[in-house]
Amino acid sequence: MNNYLIPFWISFPKNKDFPIGFGVTAFSIEDAYNLLNEFNYNYHQDAEQVEILENVKWHEIPWPNKIRPNMGPIVVRGIWYPHHNSR
Repeated sequence: MNNYLIPFWISFPKNKDFPIGFGVTAFSIEDAYNLLNEFNYNYHQDAEQVEILENVKWHEIPWPNKIRPNMGPIVVRGIWYPHHNSR
């Protein structure tokens, strides 16, 4: 594990019944998966394909009209979409 937080956008392009994705800021992808598992967002375990955007910037997040107004802060550790990291 490193000492720097990394914002990830994690999506499942081949699973149309899954959520559009999750925004997670964590120390590693394993840390991000652990955070998702804590909220029972374990889609990554069953997905046909997991697409990971690492070091994603807020302006690179897909579906801007849906995601950006409903996301939490991207600079703190936790799940920022759906918003769980600052409540």
